[in-house]
Amino acid sequence: MKVVICTVPYMPPKAISKEIYPVDGNKALEYNKPVRSPINAILAKTLKRDEKVKVIYIMTTEKNGFCEANKEKFKKELEGINSEIGAVLNFDDKIEMDSKPGKRAYNKLITDLTEKIPENAELYVDITYGLKPEVLSLFCALRFVEEFHNAVVEYFIWSQLETKITPSGEKIRFNPMIFDITSLYYLFKLIGSIDNADPEKASNILKDFFDL
Repeated sequence: MKVVICTVPYMPPKAISKEIYPVDGNKALEYNKPVRSPINAILAKTLKRDEKVKVIYIMTTEKNGFCEANKEKFKKELEGINSEIGAVLNFDDKIEMDSKPGKRAYNKLITDLTEKIPENAELYVDITYGLKPEVLSLFCALRFVEEFHNAVVEYFIWSQLETKITPSGEKIRFNPMIFDITSLYYLFKLIGSIDNADPEKASNILKDFFDL
């Protein structure tokens, strides 16, 4: 089963434009249609007919935020993409966090994720939006489910979209890009697995990894 983990923005939906995202990394993942949610572009290239896909959205509970509205737009966009593919999508799961979370909230994020990710899952993760500490929590949760649920991280992405204000006050969006940072996750995993090595040997292991 594919499991998609996607952080959801809390800004107004009108602030999130549809863009065609080039990919810095695996060019086979480039999708030639505009999307609001960058992970949906990756899914458009990787979903298969009849396969089961579980989508987990990570959202903040900020009173004046727009996470729920954005989640619905991301969901409808993916449903539209999937209408031509035929995968079996499950949107039942979401994880809500306080907009000003502390240690307890991030611990809960880790435990919630590990409980919601089934055995033998193929993981697709998008950290474009959300709060910065979520990334470290996600790394911990993914490492846990790889070790104890036989899960595999297939894609870990982050995207950017630059903006500038013209002299007339118009906001222009430019340079959309998806960054495939899956190798960064596996570097994190590799460093955690280096045991009983002297500094020189450990450095050589890292160099060999970078040469791949």
